[in-house]
Amino acid sequence: TDPDLDPDRRAWHLARAATGPDEEVAAELERSAARAQGRGGLAAAAAFLDRAVQLSLDPAAQARRALTAAQATYLAGAPEAARRLLSTAEAGPLGELERSQVDMIRAQIAYSQNRGSDAPALLLRAARRLEPLNLRMARQTYLDAVLAGHFAGRLAPGSLGEAAEAARRVPHVDGPPAASDLLLDGLATALTSGYAAGAATLEQAVRAFRGPGATLDEQLRWLWPAAHVAMALWDDESYDVLSARHIEIAREAGVLAVLPTALTTRVVSCAFAGQLSAADQLIEEMRALTDAMGTPAPAYGPVFVSAWRGQEDTASKVIDAAVRDFTLSGEGAVLAFADYARAVLCNGLGRYTEALAAATATDAFEVEGVTIYTQGLAELVEAATRAGAAERAADALARLEELTRASDTDWGAGIRACSQAWSFQRARCPV
Repeated sequence: TDPDLDPDRRAWHLARAATGPDEEVAAELERSAARAQGRGGLAAAAAFLDRAVQLSLDPAAQARRALTAAQATYLAGAPEAARRLLSTAEAGPLGELERSQVDMIRAQIAYSQNRGSDAPALLLRAARRLEPLNLRMARQTYLDAVLAGHFAGRLAPGSLGEAAEAARRVPHVDGPPAASDLLLDGLATALTSGYAAGAATLEQAVRAFRGPGATLDEQLRWLWPAAHVAMALWDDESYDVLSARHIEIAREAGVLAVLPTALTTRVVSCAFAGQLSAADQLIEEMRALTDAMGTPAPAYGPVFVSAWRGQEDTASKVIDAAVRDFTLSGEGAVLAFADYARAVLCNGLGRYTEALAAATATDAFEVEGVTIYTQGLAELVEAATRAGAAERAADALARLEELTRASDTDWGAGIRACSQAWSFQRARCPV
């Protein structure tokens, strides 16, 4: 095989022919992995690196390659193989930074497989360990910790607030803030000082992720929370653009680990746009993917779609199953989304007392995150107004007006006008 025309095939053949450790072939495989990753062949890169670990003669080189292989293998959608490689890396002579990276990758794997109540603590520990060693990586891991706290929700009381407080204290990296920096700062501010305080920074973060400045790594890791922030800001155009782009670049790069979340974000976007058939197709793709990866399919998309379809029996089964299954795993955000879905369903069916109870449950856990809380207020205004809870409706409307004016978008203005109309109609015609 020609070493210039087809170096990667040659490296793979040499690796398969090796009868024992061969440092020269391992180094060739490492170079092939870099080329494969540059072409978007993450699965191929992971395979090259895995074989390079097996052929490594030098313990330090083997540990370093195993760490790199673990990251690539996790992103390629093989979490158990990534754990095995992490164990190999830990057994070798790693420095403090590399050992902190082991903690970070292990936490990321746990977070992707089970967004339960243990993930925020794991990511916070990794972030604090990284802080004196690599501030950029530390800030990125703090962002993951905040997002993990959002997923843990009410099943891990205080975890989101702890992550947000820690993120606000971490220093900035010199130079202009990256898109992920803006997202971290905006979320941490909104979660500790209120939505209005963080809105301006969150708007900057959304613009940064839409623009050319966000790196490929930032987009692969955080386009989904940037899209959900756009939803919280009532910015439907950015929500549509960011959710579609995340799926596109994840497919191109072969980063299967992020696709279930990217697909879920797009499902919710389609549900809000009334494109329920398109949402169903994405849900089927997500289920096929997670089955192949051996990980649970996120529940949020099916919960949303079933509620917006308004078919009571089907929706109730989907919502109840999600609450049952994901409560056991510690993923508390599902409870907030389930409450919101019940509010949507019951408002649509004209059962306003039940809708009020569900919307009130969503409203009670504002700390679970800014996204579903802002959307839930609209359901709360309608339910409270039509159930005759005038004071409850007025309070929710006042907060909704504040939030939608802070974001100043057409979607927000429309939601505000609709909610004001409910209150006005009830005042004019109380029966």
